[in-house]
Amino acid sequence: MKSIRLLQAIGLFALLGLTAQAHDKNAPLTDAQKSFLSQYEAVRAALATDDLAAAKKAATVVEKDLVVVAKEDSKAQPAADAVKKLAGADSLKTAREAFKALSKRAVHLAGSQKGYYIANCPMVEGGEGDWVQTTTQINNPYFGKAMLTCGSIKE
Repeated sequence: MKSIRLLQAIGLFALLGLTAQAHDKNAPLTDAQKSFLSQYEAVRAALATDDLAAAKKAATVVEKDLVVVAKEDSKAQPAADAVKKLAGADSLKTAREAFKALSKRAVHLAGSQKGYYIANCPMVEGGEGDWVQTTTQINNPYFGKAMLTCGSIKE
C-alpha cells in the first residue's frame, strides 16, 4: 500500500514538471512531457480518422493526470478543462472544439523539439487551427476525413 502511494506521489511530481514549469522551447523534454505528447498524439490521430470513441478513450488517459495537476497549477487548468470536455464529448464537433485548448499546451511543449511538428489548418475559425503531430504528412484532426490533408507544417 505504501509503495502504491509512493508511486502515485512520484507520478504526480513528474506531471507537475509537465505542467507547472515554464518550458524553454530549446530545453529537452522531461519524461512526463514526452508522455503527455504521446497521449495527445493518440487523441489527435483518432480525431483525424473521425473516431470519436478512440478520441474519448485516449482523452481519459490524459484527463486523469491533468485534473490532478491543475489543482496545483492554474496554468494547466485550460488543458485540464479541455481534456475533460473531450473525454465526455457527444460529437466530433464538440471533441474538436475541446482539442483546440489541449493543442495549445501541446504546441507550447513541442516547440522546436525534434520529432514533433507543429501544423496549422487555416480553415479553423478564429485562427486556432494549430496542432502537434509526429510526421510531416498532414493529418488534420480538426476536419478528419473530410479534409484530411488540409493544412501545412509551420515548424
